[in-house]
Amino acid sequence: MCFLRFLAQARSTLGRHLAEVSPAAWAAAPVDSGRKLHLVMGNESCDLDSAVSAVTLAFVYAQRHREHDYVPILNIPRRDYPLKTEVGHLFVKCGIAEPVLLFRDDIPKEVAQDVSVILVDHHVSPMAPNVTEILDHRPLEDNSPSFKQLPAGCELDIDEAVGSCATLVAQRYLGEKQPRSAGVAQMLHATIVLDTINFALAAKRFGPKDVAMVEQLERELNLHDDQRSSLFDELVAARADISKLTLSEVLRKDMKIIQTDRQVVPLAGMPILVRDFVEKNGAEKAVREFGVESNLLVILGMYVSPVDGQVQRDLALISLSGQSHFVEHVRHALMDSKDPKLDLRPHEVDTRFMGGCLLRQHNVQATRKHILPIVKRALLEWEADHGCDCDEVYFFKEKPQLGLS
Repeated sequence: MCFLRFLAQARSTLGRHLAEVSPAAWAAAPVDSGRKLHLVMGNESCDLDSAVSAVTLAFVYAQRHREHDYVPILNIPRRDYPLKTEVGHLFVKCGIAEPVLLFRDDIPKEVAQDVSVILVDHHVSPMAPNVTEILDHRPLEDNSPSFKQLPAGCELDIDEAVGSCATLVAQRYLGEKQPRSAGVAQMLHATIVLDTINFALAAKRFGPKDVAMVEQLERELNLHDDQRSSLFDELVAARADISKLTLSEVLRKDMKIIQTDRQVVPLAGMPILVRDFVEKNGAEKAVREFGVESNLLVILGMYVSPVDGQVQRDLALISLSGQSHFVEHVRHALMDSKDPKLDLRPHEVDTRFMGGCLLRQHNVQATRKHILPIVKRALLEWEADHGCDCDEVYFFKEKPQLGLS
């Protein structure tokens, strides 16, 4: 079966198992108890690496293990798909239309517990008890309650040395002769090129495995390495195209949630610098909408120069409830980090936007996957020091309404 036909049939495959018309009927009598359904899910930011890893790995496994069904799921509600501009760009380029894709809100909650789950580009999930395999390149959160719920037989392929989860998928794709698909090879190749900043030495976002996989994919696609630059520029432009998005949507475009037992902190990644975002009309209103019911917001900005590919990064810490001591605690944790050293300095733009803290990040090699665990440790330390009754921090047990389903 070709790649595009596989995706076109994914919805009917899911429907056979989940009996969308009547979840109760599925609970009473699964369609085929001998045929297991495997959901291949990316992370909640649904960036290009996450989306491509999900759809390509599902296809590879579906062709190699025909006794079971593999269905890719983009881990966002369908209405947020237009925010993922680089994903939509590459998918359309490869002939994939939105209607054939499946999203988080396509899975009835009543039956989500009865499936097997494969996680790509993340390893902490509320579906942890159902997870059978993980492919990821983020630092391991083995102390997470969710991670501890993984079944004993769960297969882990976590490699922090690679710049892209798509590299780990490419290993599996290229490891056997079948299946072969120009679409799969094209998507994996493009994703690795983007995630590694086109193998820029200054960014140091790649390892030997990334290089080896891209070179093999280029041989399969009959491409030359001098074609990478134009591909990278095209994808960077698609990711940075926020011309049709509201400022609130820009904040939600590439968002992760940092959650502890007492706090929920949204972390936004933007394709522009924070210093430029805060100067836009309506920025404060957008931030308040984005962070409703959250005590702390973390906003990460990145700008890639279209001229020379140089990367700039900055970040902002904002407390909507004005908890300056809490912001200072997180700021110190980021400033004091040694592994990695973020090299944060006061921004040349002198602003106290919403009373927050704006910092320029001079170590551009450090990414969100490095910053997120630092912030989470700082939250846990604050909770341990201040307990539940602290007047300075409001704790929320429910997930805030951040435009997600």
